[in-house]
Amino acid sequence: MQRLRTYTVEEANNELPRVRRIVAQIAELSALLPELEDQARITEYNPNARAPAAKIATGCRQAQTPRAAPSSNCSGRGEPQRDGHPAQSPLEGLIDFPSYRDGELVELCWKLGEDRVEHWHHVGELRRPQEA
Repeated sequence: MQRLRTYTVEEANNELPRVRRIVAQIAELSALLPELEDQARITEYNPNARAPAAKIATGCRQAQTPRAAPSSNCSGRGEPQRDGHPAQSPLEGLIDFPSYRDGELVELCWKLGEDRVEHWHHVGELRRPQEA
């Protein structure tokens, strides 16, 4: 059984350069998915259409599901992981870093485009700004 990796705010912020690149790529590929899925459906019904669209849509869907990064929606329950961080909302780029606050397991929350980790939430709840 793998132990849950937890982060301090400082450690989570130190991860952001790497996480930004990964999450930006996931968000970019996820934005393509609906159109590629439409193309794949057209290919299924039109034998004269090109088959590669179905393969591209499948590949994009797999890219949308991270294999190992932080979480989003801000809640990492049962979501795929990338580098120990659950990734939940590919289009929004919301990422959770498991952490402890006053001895309780919580999630530090970051969204693509933000400079630093400045939000947190209890597991399963909405994100809120950090308090001093």
